[in-house]
Amino acid sequence: MSVKTHHAELVHAIEAHNYRYYVLDDPSVSDAEFDGLMRELRALEDAYSELVTEDSPTRRVGGQARASVTKVRRPHRMMSLDNAYSAGEMFEFHKRVMSGLREGDVAKFVVEPKLDGASIEVIFENGKLTQATTRGDGMTGEDITMNVRTIRGIPSHIRHEKRITLRGEVLIYRKDLDALNAERTAAGLEAFANPRNAAAGTMRMLDPREVAARPLRAIFYQVVEGPEMHATQSETLRWLAELGLPTHRREAVEPWEDVMKVITAMDQARVSYPFETDGAVVKVDDYGQQGVLGTTSKFPKWAIAFKFQAERAVTTVRDIVVQVGRTGALTPVAIMDPVQLAGTTVTRATLHNADQIRELDVHVGDRVRVQKAGEIIPQVMGVEERARAEGSPHFQMPKTCPECGTPVVKRLREEGKIELGEGATTRCPNRLCPAQVRGRILYYASRAAMAIDRLGDSLVEKLVDKGLVHDVADLYDLDAKQIAALERMGDKSAENVIASIAWSRERTLDRLLCGLGIPQIGQVAAKQLAEEAGTLETVFAWREEEVREKVSGIRGFGPKMVESVVEFLKNEDERNLAQKLIARGVGRPQPHEVVAAEGPLVGKSFCVTGVLTRKREDVHASLRAAGATIHDSVKKGTSYLVAGDKTGKTKLDQAKKYGVTVLDEVEMDILIGN
Repeated sequence: MSVKTHHAELVHAIEAHNYRYYVLDDPSVSDAEFDGLMRELRALEDAYSELVTEDSPTRRVGGQARASVTKVRRPHRMMSLDNAYSAGEMFEFHKRVMSGLREGDVAKFVVEPKLDGASIEVIFENGKLTQATTRGDGMTGEDITMNVRTIRGIPSHIRHEKRITLRGEVLIYRKDLDALNAERTAAGLEAFANPRNAAAGTMRMLDPREVAARPLRAIFYQVVEGPEMHATQSETLRWLAELGLPTHRREAVEPWEDVMKVITAMDQARVSYPFETDGAVVKVDDYGQQGVLGTTSKFPKWAIAFKFQAERAVTTVRDIVVQVGRTGALTPVAIMDPVQLAGTTVTRATLHNADQIRELDVHVGDRVRVQKAGEIIPQVMGVEERARAEGSPHFQMPKTCPECGTPVVKRLREEGKIELGEGATTRCPNRLCPAQVRGRILYYASRAAMAIDRLGDSLVEKLVDKGLVHDVADLYDLDAKQIAALERMGDKSAENVIASIAWSRERTLDRLLCGLGIPQIGQVAAKQLAEEAGTLETVFAWREEEVREKVSGIRGFGPKMVESVVEFLKNEDERNLAQKLIARGVGRPQPHEVVAAEGPLVGKSFCVTGVLTRKREDVHASLRAAGATIHDSVKKGTSYLVAGDKTGKTKLDQAKKYGVTVLDEVEMDILIGN
């Protein structure tokens, strides 16, 4: 056998094993056997460099990191889907479809799981993957070709020579996320909250070598450019599968009456799916009928997403413990028998505060209903069955902090006094309480603030417990040897942590002020305050009357926000911390970002919330460029609330209270003029 033939056979075998593992989820060889084939192929290519091609399996480890992000404008907008939440809304969708078709036409529908990952567009030309982009704003995405080439479930070469453009979703299976989070936790890094966040964040990384280390998979669900040999969505998905491309389960349905039956069955079966799904997508199967129905400015008229109800489960409360947050607030948490919920094992759920416990009347031993708010945060919704022993006592908030033993306090709203108690505002007043120190450091290191991505829960806990840090300024005094000496921390990991902390010195003042956690001041307000001051030295040099004059003049700052800033800057502990940060060279002067004096949104104010297709700061920049001002929260005077995916009920209720118009991202873009 020639070397070239042997190389081709090795490549074919490895790609076949990748297909069985990543697409069929049915591995045909052990990991050790697969690794042996890869080593053999790598050795062969090292000896015969002429055999190496761009689409070789050895290239999936990733190439050089991108120096910058390249934007790609696509010819066909990647649209969103309209949502339905009930059988009645689905009936209305069907009625609209039938009224839009020719009289006598019969529509067949295809039902597919709604994938909860990161949307991508991929182009194959002459059988090779030539370009991949993120969803972006629908028309323009980021080039992530090198990252997508590392995904082993996507073939580097397909048996089709003409150009085709596909759309799909990058995702991480639940079992793979569990393994990934175990590795991150052991390394002292923060675990990913859910597969969607992990997949979306990974796809936008600049270094494809880091992407290659993540267990990504892909599923394709649409062909937007390519062969016209197929008449239906069902036929197209079958054809993609025959090419070796990963597609998901789907069911063609006729008549319409069976669609809700399929959706119900899918809802019941989704716990057994290897991936997360939060709904079902219903499409008109026939492409000709899709063309007749057309689209609105935002959605195709021939498709809709039916959103499943938040998954709930019933379990038993075994204990109620109290956690202490970064502000000293005490929060009761239910410790429960393990239960599967939205793809993860849940053993803890928040009870919010003592008032909520009394309202729910939760006792240890009760059977309770639990759900994930926004599919992320588990919370107790109510008592299913009271299985408590006779005389079981009501839960009482502790009179001393469970972390440091300091007597707790609460502020009575009507009198403004401080006294012992167990109400909703129970706090530990000890600033050096280890739980508060840990919480402040984690908040300071979060993505919205100083973005120190190597500081996870586990590492911060070790640093505080060992007495190496007492506040965020102490982070800048650490050296690699101190961190390497901690349990489960090697030299390389320690160096990465120190480098990440060092890079945070370059963050601008708005990120630093956000990280300091001034009450009432979020990302937007921190940026406004930073633009007013310029530097941290200036902020803390203001006299009280100057603070009131300058801060009250900032657009959108109400009396409560002004008083919060005044009290924060008067606090001696905060002033000492600021001096330590200044001495360590943390924070760069704030560039002044001016709201455009002219534009379609002059005089309008926006609050942006939820998960959007772009970074929040990029959306804010687009709005300011159009003349709009930005609010941190919905308040009297806010013109619009831009609500992305997983928008919280509180902001929607505030919008209703103040008569604020609620927009989605596409409607916002139309107002901007995009």
